[in-house]
Amino acid sequence: MAGKLKLSLVLPTVQVVITAILTQWADRVDWILLGGKRAPGRFAHLHLLAIEARIIWRSINAPAFMSTRLALLLPPYRVVGFGLDDLLYLAAVAVLWYFVGRLLDRRRSSIAQTGNEITTGKATAFVFLMALGGFLLLTSLWTMQNELSFAQSYFLRIDAFIVATLFLLWAMVLLIFPGWRLARRLRSKHVKTDGTV
Repeated sequence: MAGKLKLSLVLPTVQVVITAILTQWADRVDWILLGGKRAPGRFAHLHLLAIEARIIWRSINAPAFMSTRLALLLPPYRVVGFGLDDLLYLAAVAVLWYFVGRLLDRRRSSIAQTGNEITTGKATAFVFLMALGGFLLLTSLWTMQNELSFAQSYFLRIDAFIVATLFLLWAMVLLIFPGWRLARRLRSKHVKTDGTV
């Protein structure tokens, strides 16, 4: 394992750096377009692409993006050019991709899951992940329905369907894998209880 790249460190670092760059870039373009007197200039298409990229990138980090709902409670201070909501989001991105990287590291190094017992903490974590998956599923379906309605009257926005599809993929991951692991652990607990009687 010493020679292998630790994905639990690489993935969060890469994701946070890309997310921070896109967030800062798109925020500046938003200010230029909404309230600034300065025109976007000759790189207007590239700037507009940054806004689209930020939206799609947020759907790649869909579970972490839910932290922005909590950020509505935070005061509008800025630290190092980022708002507190952005910093909370970047922290959530780091945590999300740390766990994804840790899971991939374990699979690569063939570390078996120790203990099949279900604890209250693990059960709560699985239920929380499934609830988050359900929320992402509803968000994805709602987005798709709105975009289909919009497309009937105006035009089809491909980026919105990409976002909805990525939300749907995250929803499936968060519903299926924790649900499967929770069911498997509960079943093994039930079998152990029946076997000891």
